[in-house]
Amino acid sequence: MRNICFTLFMFSYALGWGNTGHRIVGKIAEDHLTDKAKQEITSLMGHHDLALLSYWADEIKSDPKWKHAGDWHYATIPDGEEYIPGKHKGKAIEKVKEFSEVLKNKSASKIEKQNALKFLVHFIGDIHQPLHVGNGKDRGGNNIKVKWFNEPTKLHAVWDSKMIDGQNLSYTEYANFLLTGVDISIIKKWKKDDVITYSHESRDYRKKCYDYENDNLGYKYIHKNKPLLEKRLLQGGIRLAGKLNRIFK
Repeated sequence: MRNICFTLFMFSYALGWGNTGHRIVGKIAEDHLTDKAKQEITSLMGHHDLALLSYWADEIKSDPKWKHAGDWHYATIPDGEEYIPGKHKGKAIEKVKEFSEVLKNKSASKIEKQNALKFLVHFIGDIHQPLHVGNGKDRGGNNIKVKWFNEPTKLHAVWDSKMIDGQNLSYTEYANFLLTGVDISIIKKWKKDDVITYSHESRDYRKKCYDYENDNLGYKYIHKNKPLLEKRLLQGGIRLAGKLNRIFK
């Protein structure tokens, strides 16, 4: 029972964007891959549909052989601190670096590279969800009980899926919407950013997640936070593409 409880604790913290959010990030990234990256990913996976790969890392959570991966989905950077490897719980940042190197390693096996790619697509998305870079106090908002239009939930879930699913758009519709009219110069800049940059951004942005007057969240909270939500989805996709384009250059 103790092990079961520990596993549930880790997985409840580790939930990132919901499936729709991860697919949005994957679709945006796929649309910004170079031809060379698409060719290399297709050679490895049989296709280059990153949206299809994006939620595998959540699907395997029920597989006992991946139990050890529970703390790979998040990082902890307390307020006022910069990221220091191993200082706090959560290995997402280090795993992004590790799996990037696996994909570059000519000696790595095909299955190692396939898993590395699937994890990388997922973790870059996770880190862009502000509550996935936790403050070390409330398990990324999972300990914060709120209501979403009068229905009990947790603050983490609001950012994972509630606001996204409430738009009633498919992941392709949402991705296309987010890409409409985007400044090309901004995209070029984001593609160059590294994992520390967007991890520190999430650390700074997360304070907005906690900014509400009462615990019954709804339209006012959406109006206030939708621009940030959509910016992080867009940045996640563009930066994922940038990372993969550099790996498969």
